Amino acid sequence: MSGLGRNTEDRINTPNQHFEGNILNPSSAPSIKAHASKGRNTSGRAWKLRPQKRASSLITKNRANARSKSWDQRQQERALNADIKSAQQQMMEERIAAKREKRERRLENERRRMENEYNNAKKSMQTLNHKKLGNTMRAMNKKQLRQIKKTRMNTKTGAIEFVGAYEK
Repeated sequence: MSGLGRNTEDRINTPNQHFEGNILNPSSAPSIKAHASKGRNTSGRAWKLRPQKRASSLITKNRANARSKSWDQRQQERALNADIKSAQQQMMEERIAAKREKRERRLENERRRMENEYNNAKKSMQTLNHKKLGNTMRAMNKKQLRQIKKTRMNTKTGAIEFVGAYEK
């Protein structure tokens, strides 16, 4: 049994059904001669000279072909398949839970980072005087104008953040 597959242990050496005689020659066997047609068909099709059997009879006649599994074997296979399916389901649920946890952790870190950034920027920020705002803005160059920030609430994290004055 070295190198051979599982199916080679019970080889079928006998044909499923054996009929004597040549199917094309009616006089070769008495059973065929009894069923031989008299005359020719109009279509020219040759008649089957012996009674044919159904393919379903092949399975039941030969013991090698009729290898059905016992009830216990089928129950064991069903239990094994159910175990495999439940293990797969559990693995999928664990993977989904891990992804969800990772996403929540990332959002929490992002929210905390934004809060820290906002708190640090709030300490060093300068407020513009509303009375002199027009003159102050006119006096600023482009680089200074780009440094102007406004506060906005991030809808995803719920944290207040500084964004550029012209950002949407």
